[in-house]
Amino acid sequence: MRPVLYKEYTDRPSVALPIGAPAEGPSALSVIGGFNSETGAPDLQALARILHYSAGITKRIRGYPFRAAACTGALYHIEHYVVSGPIAGLEAGVYHFDPRRSQLLRLREGDCRASLAEAAGGNERVLHAPVTIVYTDVYWRNAIKYQARAYRHSFWDAGTILANTLAVANSLRIAAELVMGFVDDAVAALLGIDPAEELPLALVPLGVGDAPAQETGSELGETRLDWEPKTSGARDFPMIPRIHEETSLADPNSVRAWLEGSAPEPESTNDETHAVRLAPLKAIDEPAAVPLHPAPEAVFLKVSLERAIVRRGSSRAFTGDPIQLEQLTTLLDRSIRPIRTDYRRGTAVVQPYLIVNAVEGLASGVYRVLVTEREPRLGLQEVRLGDFRSHAAQLALDQDLAGDGAVDIYYLSDPERNLGMYGERGYRLAQMEAAVMAGWGYLAAYALGMGATGLTFYDELVEDFLGVSAVGLKVMFLLAVGVPAKASR
Repeated sequence: MRPVLYKEYTDRPSVALPIGAPAEGPSALSVIGGFNSETGAPDLQALARILHYSAGITKRIRGYPFRAAACTGALYHIEHYVVSGPIAGLEAGVYHFDPRRSQLLRLREGDCRASLAEAAGGNERVLHAPVTIVYTDVYWRNAIKYQARAYRHSFWDAGTILANTLAVANSLRIAAELVMGFVDDAVAALLGIDPAEELPLALVPLGVGDAPAQETGSELGETRLDWEPKTSGARDFPMIPRIHEETSLADPNSVRAWLEGSAPEPESTNDETHAVRLAPLKAIDEPAAVPLHPAPEAVFLKVSLERAIVRRGSSRAFTGDPIQLEQLTTLLDRSIRPIRTDYRRGTAVVQPYLIVNAVEGLASGVYRVLVTEREPRLGLQEVRLGDFRSHAAQLALDQDLAGDGAVDIYYLSDPERNLGMYGERGYRLAQMEAAVMAGWGYLAAYALGMGATGLTFYDELVEDFLGVSAVGLKVMFLLAVGVPAKASR
């Protein structure tokens, strides 16, 4: 039986979100994977667009509401809250985003940004952001179908939503970043949620402004706010909140220690937030990289970001036909750009691999994606050549989509390295970063006139198949890209 996919808060003041028609600009390819550092505050209309094109209902197919970002099983278990100071059109407070009615429901009055910033270890970005979006997971909605594997989906599905959030914010010229360091229980208390049923996952501060003069929010303490439906499936999946608790941070001092000790000192930068590069590669005796040159945006039809999001779906079948090398190169360029985060380090935690089935100008086979700071920035290193369509389908839980697609992008990570640098919380970072990158790949695929879908996989079979260069790496996310055989949902 499908769970109820919406939280219902009763007797709460509501604020309608003015969304309007999809904007005609800027183009999707110009903003996917980018970052805007301009100061300024989003107004209610900008916030409405960010929320709607991140997680709002963008289409209905046979009466079923589909949302802006992909979600495993279309179970939409990721919730969104807004912690806001006073902005144009919105009073300060803590709000819940209701995607069904396109509105914000006020859960708490007053400016609570100082409390949220303290929970994030005194994070200055959160303190000075006029608005911060908080992402949580009502995990049991997804676990009803996927059992304990749903914990991975917490980050997969939050990450694809975050990819939209960061891209839409960039299109609106609003600074945004991913914050993963915070006291989980303190954030839950601020939102009035039960951490045994709903897990805090990430914060995204939007814009730059003045810090609040003082804390003015109404007291909640340990109060948990009532919402519908009353019945919860959380008790049926105790492993998930237990795992989340084991990767949680206990107090602001723990957050600060985690942020300060999680990585080597970053390279000099004028920005307090640090961009990242892909992880250093293992030294192996393999062929030199094939350079990749992203095509100028003018080569492709200019599709606005918001229209690309509305167009986006999850392809249910691919034709098996080839895509152009320029399309693949441009998609990869947008997908694996640096993510702005609060945790300091010099390299990213994600390493992409490809199974190429049908790309014009590129031999079929297995490749590793290389990224450098010189031009050309992108390259592919051959692992082995051959027709691996049947292998690709088998690795993706025996799904034909992976074999019929033009290319399968595997986002991998080194768990031992992550745990060494970031402790137990490193698991969250790897899953989330891979999902954000895949989410950008999703958007780029539809902006380029292709189709895409996320697939699950046999973990160990994939790692064995990719060969010696992938030893020690674990798969975080699989994105299949190709020519859609029919309309995507």
